[in-house]
Amino acid sequence: MIRDFKRLAILVAALLLFPATALAESPKETLQRSVDQVILLLQDPAYKDAATKPAMREKLIKTIQGIFNAKELSRRALATNWDKFSPAQQERFSNSFMTLLQNTYLDRIEGYTDEKVNYLAEKMLAADRAEIPTIVTSKGRNIPITYRMLNADGWYVYDVIIEGVSLVQNYRNQFTQILMKESPDTLIDMISKKS
Repeated sequence: MIRDFKRLAILVAALLLFPATALAESPKETLQRSVDQVILLLQDPAYKDAATKPAMREKLIKTIQGIFNAKELSRRALATNWDKFSPAQQERFSNSFMTLLQNTYLDRIEGYTDEKVNYLAEKMLAADRAEIPTIVTSKGRNIPITYRMLNADGWYVYDVIIEGVSLVQNYRNQFTQILMKESPDTLIDMISKKS
């Protein structure tokens, strides 16, 4: 009896001390929680108010950055070229690339007008990788969007596939072409200027 009580006490202490590990979310739950946070921010009347919009936009950016793994997304977009970049170049590239993506897609995200997101069954690709297909219904049109996620101390998005087109693959093709003729620093500068 005392032994069972000690085991229970240890289990409760572990749950209290390590709740994220003990109660880890599935990839689908992580994605849904993050998308729901973005939608709540966009629906907040303060987001439409010119006086509070900059602060709300900053919250939106932080929420979006919290679900994406910038380094993994960047590494996959560069593919084999990643190893040709120094650690400092890799960091600069990741920062510039994420800024480019943020600036490219933020206006589209801010154009949210009560679209509905239907989350389909997640598919585990490996113990640490998953795909979560969704259907976004917008103005009577269904748009398939699949999120590829990686478990790196939590689930993070490393690719988005919109209507069959991979964000990573699309940029990989462009970056490969540029790096055939240009240096890593030139590519980083080009991305920084676009941002």
